Amino acid sequence: MIAEVRRRVEDKLKAYPNRLQHVIGVYETALKLAKIYDVDEKKVSLAALYHDYAKYDSIEQQIELLDLETIKDYIETPVIYHAFAGAAQLEMDFDIHDQDVLNAIRYHVWGRIGMSKLEQIILISDSCEPYRKFDDAKYILDLAKKNLNQATEVVMKASIDYLRTKEMIPADKQIEVYTYYMEVNRGKTE
Repeated sequence: MIAEVRRRVEDKLKAYPNRLQHVIGVYETALKLAKIYDVDEKKVSLAALYHDYAKYDSIEQQIELLDLETIKDYIETPVIYHAFAGAAQLEMDFDIHDQDVLNAIRYHVWGRIGMSKLEQIILISDSCEPYRKFDDAKYILDLAKKNLNQATEVVMKASIDYLRTKEMIPADKQIEVYTYYMEVNRGKTE
């Protein structure tokens, strides 16, 4: 099944070679972290390969796959729609109903409070796969190999800091997740 999922993703993203390279980088990175944390490699593979599946679909195409509550929840940040649409597409394309896999896709952009290890692995891998060019990518990966919660906090902070450098306001949910992981990590060190 993983080979078929990968073929579907490669076919869908063939016109976007940089995005396809990124997806494969997330997949490979996530598998490495899955081995460290004893997370099911099939689940990791499904989530990593489909995490950006709907990235280049139009907003209208993405919305067609979303429920009204999700549309309303993220109306101010429609960049998130692709994550929920990708999860819905995987569910339809391959009859996958595992909520951990689907949540790992849904929340790969800025996470959620109380993520599973699978969800954290996809969020983190999205930030630190080998083709990412920002300064913290290697640091995030090294930290993730030791502590998923601390790496999650660093990913959240980097995302918020990036938005602020672009004079964009982070979403309330994004700040809530970051605050949650700061509390989880309070007083703990690598």
